[in-house]
Amino acid sequence: MSGSHDLVATVRAVFAAISDGRYDEVADHMADDLVFELPYGPSFLPKQFIGLATWNQMQLATFGLFERFRETLDAVYATAGQDTLVCEYHSDAIVKATGAEYHNQYIGVFRLRDGKIVFWREYHNPEAVTKALGG
Repeated sequence: MSGSHDLVATVRAVFAAISDGRYDEVADHMADDLVFELPYGPSFLPKQFIGLATWNQMQLATFGLFERFRETLDAVYATAGQDTLVCEYHSDAIVKATGAEYHNQYIGVFRLRDGKIVFWREYHNPEAVTKALGG
């Protein structure tokens, strides 16, 4: 089992790739059987994505809506299991089509296996998404 330090490093690498606009590299940190969940995601997205290819298609399309998208890790909470981590983070982005600012706060649950994220559940404010994207 991987230690929580490895998981923190992986999450930091994911956020760095996102913040640097290297969206195609984000998938390098995900397992092929990734499960990604957005319990409060926008109505135009499913609440769950299963498999790396499905998730990667969604994340590339999503980040394509933004001129820039920065994610900052604010707090990390270790769990009893060394393969799971709960994180608080926030985003600072600009919507490409309108120039509108997008800011949100998140709670993410991450699970690691063999150095890759196999599970990611993200909670965020859906009203911020609707406001920024004009939905």
